[in-house]
Amino acid sequence: MIFDATTFSTPLKFKTELCVVGSGAGGSMVAMQAAGAGMKVLVLEAGSFITPDKMNQREEKMFPQLFWDSGGRTSVDRKVKIYQGKGIGGSTLHNINLCKRIPESILKNWIRTNQLEHLSLDRWNELYQKVEQMLSVSVIENNLLNKHNQLLKNGCEKLGWKGGMLKHNRTGCLQSGFCELGCSFDAKNNACKIIVPQAVQSGAEFITHCQVSKIIHENGRVIGLEGFVIDPITSKPINKIEVEAKQICLSASATATAAIILRSDIPFPDNSVGKTLHLHPGIALAGDFEENISAWKGIPQSYECTEFLDFDNSLPNSDKASRIWIITAFAHPMGAATTLPGHGNKHYELMKRYPNLAVFSAMLHDESKGEINPTGDLNFSIDYNLNKKDKTELRNGLITCANLMFAAGAKKIIVPSNPIVEIENENDILKYLQIDFDNLNIDITAVHPMGSIPMGDDTKKFAVASNGKYLHLDGLWIADGSLFPTSIGVPPQLSIYSMGLHVGEHIVA
Repeated sequence: MIFDATTFSTPLKFKTELCVVGSGAGGSMVAMQAAGAGMKVLVLEAGSFITPDKMNQREEKMFPQLFWDSGGRTSVDRKVKIYQGKGIGGSTLHNINLCKRIPESILKNWIRTNQLEHLSLDRWNELYQKVEQMLSVSVIENNLLNKHNQLLKNGCEKLGWKGGMLKHNRTGCLQSGFCELGCSFDAKNNACKIIVPQAVQSGAEFITHCQVSKIIHENGRVIGLEGFVIDPITSKPINKIEVEAKQICLSASATATAAIILRSDIPFPDNSVGKTLHLHPGIALAGDFEENISAWKGIPQSYECTEFLDFDNSLPNSDKASRIWIITAFAHPMGAATTLPGHGNKHYELMKRYPNLAVFSAMLHDESKGEINPTGDLNFSIDYNLNKKDKTELRNGLITCANLMFAAGAKKIIVPSNPIVEIENENDILKYLQIDFDNLNIDITAVHPMGSIPMGDDTKKFAVASNGKYLHLDGLWIADGSLFPTSIGVPPQLSIYSMGLHVGEHIVA
C-alpha cells in the first residue's frame, strides 16, 4: 500500500524489519528485493505519489511537485543549478530515460583502487543485464530522431566526430517531448511504474511526505530513525515521525544520504562522508537556425557525441577536451525564459526565436569534489567549485558545442552568459570562448549528483563496503549514487538501479 502521511493527525510511530529512505531507482529496488523475500518493509518518501493522470505538462505545476526546491536548488555560491527529483520513483519520474552503463575502464579502476570484492566486472554485467531486461531498455531507432537530435547527428557527421544513438527505458512513447515534467502517457518504464508495484504486491508499505532527519543508534547498531511529515505545498514540517527498525537503508540521493549520516553522529573514517561529491556538471549554448526546429517536440536526448569523451586516455592539462559528453538539451517556455540571458527587448527578441533554437550541452566527467553540510533538522548546503582542469575542460566543451552548431547549419550562436555572447561566424568562436572560464560568467547545471560516500572494502578508509553495508554501524545500508567512488561520466540511473538490486540481494542474504 501507499499512504499519505499528511492524512494522519497524530505523531506517527512505526515498527518494521527494514526501513528504506527514498523510493527512487535505488530505494525501490531494495524494497522490491526485501519484500519479495518476505521481510517487513517500510519505505519513507519525502515527495508525493504522482500518477500519470496528475502530470498535466504545466511547468509551474509540475516543477514544485517533481523537483526539490521547485527546481531552484543551487550550490552555496549559486553558480551551479542542481536539479534533484522527489516523489514515489524519485528522479526517475522526471528524467529523460537515458540508460548507459558505467565504462569498463572506470569499473576496473574502482576495483583496483577501492578493493571492491563484491563488485567484479562479471557482477556488474549480471546486474546490468537484469535491470535492462526489467526496464525494457532499448536503443532509440533512427526514424524516431526529432529534428533537434538530427542536428547534433548532422554536425557530428560533417565534422567526422564519433556519435551514436542512445538507449532509453521507454515503451509506447507518443513523442510528446514532456519527459522532464513526468509522462502523462505512462510510457516511462521508471521505478514508479515497474519496481514499486512489485514491492507493494509483495507487502512493502510506502508513506509519502515523510522526510528523515537522522538515524537513531546505540551500542554500535541502528535502532530506528526520526523525521517529519512535510507539507506538500510549503515543504514545512507539520508532524513528527519515528520508526523503530532492525535495519535501515538510505537511498535518499548523494546529497541527502550524506546529510542524514552527518546529522546522526554516526562514526566514519576522516573525510569519507560528504566531502567527495561529484555533480557531472554541464553548460549549454543555443544555435539560431533559419528553419523551425521545434526542439521541444519528440523524444529528447536520443543522440550523443562522444568524440571528446575518452575514459581510457584522458590527458591532464591537455588543450583538447577529453572528459566531455555532448547531448542535446532543451527547455519548455518557462525554463527557456529563465535560462536565456538579457532583459527587456533583448530578452523578448530572443524568446521570439524560441521555435528556431537548438541547444547543445557539454557535460563534464568531473574530478572536482564538492561538500555536503547539514543545516538544521532537514536541510543542507552544497559547496562545489570547479578546479582549474575542470574549468578548462568545460570551456573546451563549450567550444566543441559551438563548432557542432555551425557544422549543423546554425546562423548564430547564443551563449547564455552575462553579458550575453553572440557569435555569427565560426571563425570567431575562439575569439569569444577561449577566455578564462570565470570571466565567461555562465550558468552551470547539474542533474547527476554522485560519489559523496565512496564505497570500498577497507574499513580504515571507507564508510561503506561494496555490498552497500555500512562498515561502522551495524544494521545500516546505503543504495544510491552516493556509493560511486568517482564521477562516472554518464547518466547514473541504470547504475543506481543496479546498485539497488545488488544491495537489496545482500540485505536479504
